[in-house]
Amino acid sequence: MKQKLSLHISGKILPVFLFGVLLLLSGCATYYMQNEAFNNYFLQGDIASAEKVLDKDKKSNRNKNKALFLLNKGTLSWMQQDYVSATKYFNEADLFIEDQRKNIGSEALAMLTNPMARPYVPEDFENVMLNFYKALSYLEMGDTEAALVECRRVNEKLYALNDKYPKNYQNRYSDDAFAHTLMGLIYDSSGDSNNAFIAYRNALKIYEDNYLKNFNTPAPQQLKEDLLRTAYKTGLMEDYEFFKNKFGFDFQKADKTEGDVIIIWLSGLGPVKAEWSINFSAVNGRDGYLTMVNNEENVTLPFFVGNMDSRTQNSFSDLDFVRVAFPKYQERIPYYTNADIIINDSLSYPLDKGEDINAIAFKTLKDRMVREMANSLLRLATKQAIESYTRSKDENLGAIISIFNAVTEKADTRNWQTLPNSIHYTRIRLKEGKHTVTLRVNSPNGDSKDQQFDLEVKAGKTKYFTFHNMESN
Repeated sequence: MKQKLSLHISGKILPVFLFGVLLLLSGCATYYMQNEAFNNYFLQGDIASAEKVLDKDKKSNRNKNKALFLLNKGTLSWMQQDYVSATKYFNEADLFIEDQRKNIGSEALAMLTNPMARPYVPEDFENVMLNFYKALSYLEMGDTEAALVECRRVNEKLYALNDKYPKNYQNRYSDDAFAHTLMGLIYDSSGDSNNAFIAYRNALKIYEDNYLKNFNTPAPQQLKEDLLRTAYKTGLMEDYEFFKNKFGFDFQKADKTEGDVIIIWLSGLGPVKAEWSINFSAVNGRDGYLTMVNNEENVTLPFFVGNMDSRTQNSFSDLDFVRVAFPKYQERIPYYTNADIIINDSLSYPLDKGEDINAIAFKTLKDRMVREMANSLLRLATKQAIESYTRSKDENLGAIISIFNAVTEKADTRNWQTLPNSIHYTRIRLKEGKHTVTLRVNSPNGDSKDQQFDLEVKAGKTKYFTFHNMESN
């Protein structure tokens, strides 16, 4: 049986509305602004102070923001090279997000207030980025099998999430090319050239079919070289010849006295959420339909209200227009946009971009907004219908609800704000022994900064090094 929506307002609700107005007036700032101290310390690279601020914020670990608290704790632990704690927090976040059930109370509150009344549900790309961090942590701890599991989970999650959406409204971010690339690197370093080739080939297909057109990210040069090498090493000569002709170059054969170093560079910081709004005109149609129209955005959304009681239908018929608030991303442009690896002050290797998290974030949010615009409009229409009906019965109470509606129409501006802007990587081959390696990061205006480290290479072995430059404009 279909449920009917009925609007019943009494004087008993007045204190609740007044409390809500006061509460939500105090929360008009974006999530980024509300966490200014934490963000400032993090941007300065003072990770210890950022963690102290996070731990002191009693609200951050409550159910509503618990996912973000755990994700940030995991990131901070990872940046302090405490990989055991990092995996612990990311595992907790993973389980919390996966097990989170629809909260009836918060859903009801959100229908009358705004989405920030609900526990935060990470964007789909945030949901899988925690598996990327877990994979890196396991690699640092030498557990390649666990790292492979996390790489697989990235795409398993994306498939499962996308399957829940209507066919014509699915995410463009439907498969992660860099997760396949990282799987290939791990298989490669474990001596499994066959599975490495398969992973590299899968990654190439995603870059060519999806990443290039949707995120302006072409297949990395390093990926092509690794694909050629593993095809040749596995004896897949037909594939080897095909890709060699396609790429127009051959791979450089390895010396048995050399070892590999994989450099992964995280550049800048991902975007933060702000708010924008759009006005819709209400048009009452036939057969019980109410249509919301915005000519500027060319959006028309019909709602069936014919199954509601007559009083509720009359309240909706009084609607003129509604203003709906949506989240939007604001980019934090990385100060350093490309990097090179310099070996022993002579040889130089450029790093290739493998993942543009910023571009993925923008497209993922846009895809979600298309899916959820109807729900947002229904929420606003319901609030204004309540206001209209109440005003017809009690002018003062109607005015209070009008104020309440105005201050509570806010977008959910929460997001995982410690993610990088993009991921770059390369492979370098070095003779067995000790080497001095320099990561040189470069800005578009010609500035550069060097990070030097010494490493010891063993023949036939692979080492992983990860860096994160957070400087952003």
